[in-house]
Amino acid sequence: MIRDLPNNEWPQFLEAFSMQHDRWLVNVESFRGKKCDLEVKSEPLAGITAREREIVISVGIDTETHRRIIVRNPRRVRIESDGGVDQALQIEEGDGSVTRVAFRSPIAPELVDGLAP
Repeated sequence: MIRDLPNNEWPQFLEAFSMQHDRWLVNVESFRGKKCDLEVKSEPLAGITAREREIVISVGIDTETHRRIIVRNPRRVRIESDGGVDQALQIEEGDGSVTRVAFRSPIAPELVDGLAP
């Protein structure tokens, strides 16, 4: 199931989403027309924040792997889920391109048995 999030809910939703999925391994893909680029592969999610005209995706937990991906002029945020388990987050830009943050191993957060240090 794919669900659109209202614009006014983005900041609060992304803050809660980031805290709930802190350090979960993600892949980040960018779709521009027929082209797909893998931006990040199996890196820990450090956070996703909504700013005035952009959404910032931060991955990696140390200075060597830390990376920020900036989605400018977002017009739509969608959450992909299956049976109540988050699978991915889609952020669509004004030009129609999409950045997708997908979990490597989707699982219900309440079933996670601790986190690595």
